[in-house]
Amino acid sequence: MPELRFPPQQLTVALSRHAAWAGGRSEGERLQRRGEDLSFFRFDNAKLNDAVLARCLLSGCSLVKAELRRADLFAVDFMHADLSGAILDRADLRGANMMKTVLRGASLNQADLRPGQIVVEGGGTKSQTANLSEAKLDGADLRSAQLDEANMAVSSATGANFANASLFAVNLAGADLSGANLTSARLRDVNLIGARMEGALLQGADLRGANLRNVDLSKVNLKGVDLSAATYRKAANLPTEIEVILHAHSRWIATGGAEGARAILNGKKLLGCDFSSCDLRGAELHGCDLKGADFSNAQLLFASFLGADMHKANFDQADLGGVNFTSANMAEATFRGAKLVGAPLFSASQQATGRTLYPIMVDTDLTGADLRGAVLDHIDLSKAKLGRANFSGADLRNCIGITGAA
Repeated sequence: MPELRFPPQQLTVALSRHAAWAGGRSEGERLQRRGEDLSFFRFDNAKLNDAVLARCLLSGCSLVKAELRRADLFAVDFMHADLSGAILDRADLRGANMMKTVLRGASLNQADLRPGQIVVEGGGTKSQTANLSEAKLDGADLRSAQLDEANMAVSSATGANFANASLFAVNLAGADLSGANLTSARLRDVNLIGARMEGALLQGADLRGANLRNVDLSKVNLKGVDLSAATYRKAANLPTEIEVILHAHSRWIATGGAEGARAILNGKKLLGCDFSSCDLRGAELHGCDLKGADFSNAQLLFASFLGADMHKANFDQADLGGVNFTSANMAEATFRGAKLVGAPLFSASQQATGRTLYPIMVDTDLTGADLRGAVLDHIDLSKAKLGRANFSGADLRNCIGITGAA
């Protein structure tokens, strides 16, 4: 990354004139720069209240303790910038890119970080959401901030204040919200997969429709929280080691494998563990002892249970697209309403390959299993044990080898 530099003389003069304008002096002039490249400059302690910097490139800049109240920062690129202790109260940050930006102790009270309409070539417009992925927001003040639809995946916001903030449909997957104040925050349809929320304050928060897969809520006070239609684990009886693995797995999912680690649980004894509503896409659980485990409503796309013992396990309503159950013991397991269907394969660069992986149930023991209302697509059950299995009301499109099923 290039070294920081001081602004050129012309810009330094413009900053001084803006300070005079803000102070009501006649020689002053408001700073208005649009679409300029101002990256890697030092603006520490700059007085930029009400400045216009829309669409400017401020990546890598140092704006430590800068004052940007009510500033027009529409679609500004702050990537890798340092805004520690900066004041951005009521600033217009719609569509801003704050990926990997440091905002520790910054104040964004009533800041507007909603999607912005960006003019594109040809005269049309497109919606651009604010990007705060991997941003450092520890201790930041975001009271009453407008963050709807922002991307805050794997950001760190420990002790941050989001009281009364609007976070509709925000992506907070893998984020650290430990000790954050979310009192009366509007978090409807938010993605909190694998987020850390120990000690977070949620009194009066609206979490309707929120995705809380892989979140340990045992250390969170949920009194007065609206969780209607939210997805979360039924109980918190997972060992600490597994919670750590789930958090790393969530970061792995949120970053497309760039951070975190895929969950590898091979050979572990996890009898009766509650994985309900967890996101274990791509996880590996070969040879695990999972007797009586609960995977109801879990997301298990491409997970592999090769040789696992899942006698009487619960997979009701689970998404089992492309799952591998080869040689697994699933006697008396339940799959009511589960989806055992094909899942499209993508390349490492997330490009569609045109291929589909269907669930594998070779040498799987489904004796006495309950698959009522389940959807099974293109599955070869010819080598599975199906004695006393109940397929009543199941959709068995294109399946083969179900002789002996009830």
